[in-house]
Amino acid sequence: MTENPRVRYGGGTSVRRRRGLLAGVAVGVLVVVGVLAGVPALRDRSQHRLERQADREVTATAQKARGALLASPAAPAAALRDVAEDVDGVDVLTVEAGPPPVGVRLVFRVRVAKTAASVFGWQRTTAVGCFAQVVRPAATPIVLERVSCAD
Repeated sequence: MTENPRVRYGGGTSVRRRRGLLAGVAVGVLVVVGVLAGVPALRDRSQHRLERQADREVTATAQKARGALLASPAAPAAALRDVAEDVDGVDVLTVEAGPPPVGVRLVFRVRVAKTAASVFGWQRTTAVGCFAQVVRPAATPIVLERVSCAD
């Protein structure tokens, strides 16, 4: 027995190996649970970030349309409709022409579709916003107003 001490103690190498295997399996299970819990949270955060970018782009496009409208304040209502629709993503919903001091009120919808590649595949979102702008020949421009979309 002195020549082979492992036999005497009941095969200690095998017990050590089982403990290591058990620890490895436990760590593996924890990693899998962590990944399964973390991936949806990361995907939601990535999608939320894309939606915020699309909302900012809707506002920027509306400001671009506003700038184009205010560049020609003395134009007739039909020409102002064309000016607004020349901006990508802008659809004019209504044009109301009032007397000259009141001006022309345009209500337009801005639609932006964004697609982004991520670790989780392609993510898509569409953001829509409706705005009203009064254009009058006076020197003071009126603020761009965000209105609810009637779909």
